Amino acid sequence: MGNQLWQWNYEIKGLIPEQVKLKRKVWLKKGELFLEKKGDKLHAFLLGNEGNRFDTDKIIESYLRFSCLISNNAPVLEGRGRVGLKSKNEFGKRKEFFTISFRFVLPDEAIKEIEDYAYKFIGFIGKLHDKYIAVVADNEFIEIALDYFYDAQKKFVYSNEGFISAVISMEALFNEGPTDIKYKLSHRAAFLLGLCGMDPIETFNKLKDFYNKRSKLVHGGGTLPHDPDKYLVSTYTRRSLMIFLILLNSKKRKEISKNKRKIELLKEIDHAMLDPEMRNSLKKEINKGLKDFKLPIPRTFEGKGKHGAYRVTVW
Repeated sequence: MGNQLWQWNYEIKGLIPEQVKLKRKVWLKKGELFLEKKGDKLHAFLLGNEGNRFDTDKIIESYLRFSCLISNNAPVLEGRGRVGLKSKNEFGKRKEFFTISFRFVLPDEAIKEIEDYAYKFIGFIGKLHDKYIAVVADNEFIEIALDYFYDAQKKFVYSNEGFISAVISMEALFNEGPTDIKYKLSHRAAFLLGLCGMDPIETFNKLKDFYNKRSKLVHGGGTLPHDPDKYLVSTYTRRSLMIFLILLNSKKRKEISKNKRKIELLKEIDHAMLDPEMRNSLKKEINKGLKDFKLPIPRTFEGKGKHGAYRVTVW
């Protein structure tokens, strides 16, 4: 039974607009995982066997988590099903599709332009995933932080649940002990984010405020008043995750034993606050690495169509 080949079929919602077509299938893992658009739906097809049936969601969601690092969209998996295969040659040829739920209407003129970039968008996610997935797999705290950030994006940071998940993601990155959590998180994050152009004082104050609000929520403090700046916790967390992935992808830090790696990295960050030479070196490393995460295609599309002017941000 364990040798039985299966084709796992999914629908992915929220990665690209429903009306946008993919001009061809996108292989994320050659011979094993590809995405294809049929009608309004983006399908994922994964080759597997009975032995990895409980890991199939995780394999695809790994790519979706990375998509949140370069896009405000929070894609989700739906419609999990499987088809038995006689051989690998049948993979991708036996397809099951799903019913339509809802549709966000885009101008026809925008759809045509977006379709020229949709394939590149998904391919960029695949390259980013393949370059940094080993860092996630090799550092449990990064995996935890990325999981909480993905959860925050799905639940939306203006909701209490999404907001809490985003702050917990930051805790997983910047905290290494049970005391002074708010100060360590705010101070270290403000320093690192300041190295790549954010206002460190504003960031420090905002993160302290966010942590206070998080504590009030989780300790039963009731509903908080609306805060229009809540979106910043998503901005800070996303950029912090990028920075940690960059730093932990370096050869010298990979040579540190796993059980000491986070402690040593946080110590390096603390020392760089006091040492100008270390600070400049860290700044150069981070800003060079951030180029990996710069999406090389437009995010927003605008123009004038038959129904008037439009401006849409699609990823």
